Amino acid sequence: MKTGISPTLLAGALLCSFTALATDTDVCRQARAQQRDCVALVLGGGGARGGAHLGVIEQLERQQIPVDLVVGTSIGAFIGGLYASGHSAEQIAQRLERTPWASGFRDRVYRDEMPLRRKQISDDFPLHTDLGVSDNGVKLPKGILNGQALAEILHGTFGIYADLKHFDDLPVPFRAVATDLLTQQEVVLSNGSLVQAVQASMTIPGVVRPLEVDGKLLVDGGVVNNLPISVARQLGVDRIIAVSIDSPLLRREQLESAFSVTEQLTGFLVRAGLQQQLQLLSDRDLLLQPDLVDIGTLDFDRIDVAVASGRQSAIRFVQALADFSQPHKVYSAWFARFEQTATPAIAIDRLQLQNNSRLADQLLFDRLELKPGDLYTERSIRRGLRQLYGLDTFERVSQQLSVTEDGSTLLSVKAEEKSWGPGYLNFRLMFEDDFRNNHQYQLAAAYTRTNLSPWGAEWHSELALGSNKYLSTELYWPLANSGLYTSGSFVHRRDIQGLQDELQLSAGELKNIEHAFQLSGGWNISDHARLQFGWLWRDGEYQLPAVYAAQLMTAKIDYRRSGPQAELIWDTLNSRSFPTRGIRLASSYRFLTDKVPGTRLNSTASSTELLAAKSWQQHTLRTRWRFDHYNPEDDSGFALEQFSLGGFLNLSGYPAESLFGSQIQFGSLVYLYRLNEQSISFINAPLYFGTSLERGRVRKDVFGASGGADATDWLWAGSVFLGWDTPLGPLYFGVGMAEQGPTEYSDAVYLSFGKSY
Repeated sequence: MKTGISPTLLAGALLCSFTALATDTDVCRQARAQQRDCVALVLGGGGARGGAHLGVIEQLERQQIPVDLVVGTSIGAFIGGLYASGHSAEQIAQRLERTPWASGFRDRVYRDEMPLRRKQISDDFPLHTDLGVSDNGVKLPKGILNGQALAEILHGTFGIYADLKHFDDLPVPFRAVATDLLTQQEVVLSNGSLVQAVQASMTIPGVVRPLEVDGKLLVDGGVVNNLPISVARQLGVDRIIAVSIDSPLLRREQLESAFSVTEQLTGFLVRAGLQQQLQLLSDRDLLLQPDLVDIGTLDFDRIDVAVASGRQSAIRFVQALADFSQPHKVYSAWFARFEQTATPAIAIDRLQLQNNSRLADQLLFDRLELKPGDLYTERSIRRGLRQLYGLDTFERVSQQLSVTEDGSTLLSVKAEEKSWGPGYLNFRLMFEDDFRNNHQYQLAAAYTRTNLSPWGAEWHSELALGSNKYLSTELYWPLANSGLYTSGSFVHRRDIQGLQDELQLSAGELKNIEHAFQLSGGWNISDHARLQFGWLWRDGEYQLPAVYAAQLMTAKIDYRRSGPQAELIWDTLNSRSFPTRGIRLASSYRFLTDKVPGTRLNSTASSTELLAAKSWQQHTLRTRWRFDHYNPEDDSGFALEQFSLGGFLNLSGYPAESLFGSQIQFGSLVYLYRLNEQSISFINAPLYFGTSLERGRVRKDVFGASGGADATDWLWAGSVFLGWDTPLGPLYFGVGMAEQGPTEYSDAVYLSFGKSY
């Protein structure tokens, strides 16, 4: 063995025993035909350090070293699978450069790929714990990630490949090593879906949900064999080039997360198995161990450094590698198998759906948007699977392309409903403080019981405690695959708003206690648009602070309201808290009959909000426009519909919701600069610097107490802030200033968490 490690007698004994084992196929047939040694390339696991494998492959090509078998574990299976499937070192480098590693840690589709109903629930409850709650108790997902994003990355990187009867049919025979989670036995994958085999070998236990293949639950092969030299030996090769990239054990200061602790424990197992594998090398083999101490498992942004380290490692052994080289004529004959044109798009002759859910097949087919005769392309498959996965009730959606005995192509799609459902619990934590008299807080939970019908009916309930409290429940029922639906909802709420006088001293609290019931019917025009009509009943009371009770000569206003309501929503924003692209338009119109003691009148009310965002690299511009209007048929009556301005990015400089009235007009322009780069991690939390320019006014003071006079003139406002898009919700810290009159200004400092603006 040509390495710093000396061979042992045990290595020789094991070598003889492995050579005597029967092989399942003859991977060495071409080597035998060319009368040369049969060479295997064995690539170990190690996350981002796997870039070193590419550096080694580059040197193998320079020195004209043919490879007859590639065996890989984890990232070694990824790089090795690309090489074995006919990609040269240059092509692998190009694909690595385009691989969106960061998206591999985000299983959920982006907001603008979700159906509108899913967008709203996700916006309202950003603590997406997805706890399964059912008649059998509380269940947790089988991993932090389901592996959906990893599969998408692999399909995008490997391109179009039909299932193979055997991986020996690839340009270079290939094996991927995984671990059977139930038996802890090594599983050598040698046929079927190449992408699925690579994914199984890369599935980190406890982090990514195990992948089921042929009835086995498979996880990362590094658990049992991180440098699968034994697999190559069993297949009867003459010589081995092994590349070990296992990580050094972490120091105390590096054990800073659950993932780092898991990596450390896994490292203990890997090292023990690695020593056993190294003893299988002989003097005719070569072991390369690139210097990768400073590259972590998840440092995919430094994969180019790993490539360079692998290249340097191979160059240091250039003389030893020369012993593996072949004459140009022999190497050219071997390398000819790599000279392939790009795989053309394949027509789908048949489409098969394995629907392991309670949803109707037709619903899934409609979201896939695929049919026999369509071309199988990475883009079309990706779109269809993401639209299906965006329903947010599936654990995993996968696809396999195969060629049947009659030569037709079969696309099989498998949809697996979440095993910890069918009910899910998510949360919201919100607080807002201006460090004066105004602060609000709220803890809320939402329970959604999904798939009550084959078309996605569900029961959704919410409970919120804090400054403002409410309890709501809704039954949503789609009408087959028409896009039409019906719903019925009930809400009981108690809202409290602290009021301030002109000196920004407390002027008491305005309380509203209400319960409402609504029956609706609507049309889901698309994933982005919805039109809804309903009939609304509202029954409640306002409890007035002393300043308004004296003006209106009553401390309480009881009311009953009922009538029709129409709503239109168009929403393509990619995020509700920090959008970087898209438009959201929400408009509603109500025609209600209002009843208060001694008064009965009709009223109309409308609310429209437009939010749009556009980004260039790290710069984002977004604008928001808002118009709210309540118009009773008799201006002398109580104005029951109340809107508010004030607070951060809502006339910054004023306390939150401190300006009340029955008419609101507002517009703003916000600039954001992203301070940090997108990280490759399970948690991606961008940090922003921002500033805003705002203008708005309130007309007709609270409940018409001012006799219908304007509450404010047009007011300018602005702010400077820091924003952090945390996994638990948006966090803001900012300073705002606004006009309070011709020569006076109002200013405020804001700290806000969990609230979108």
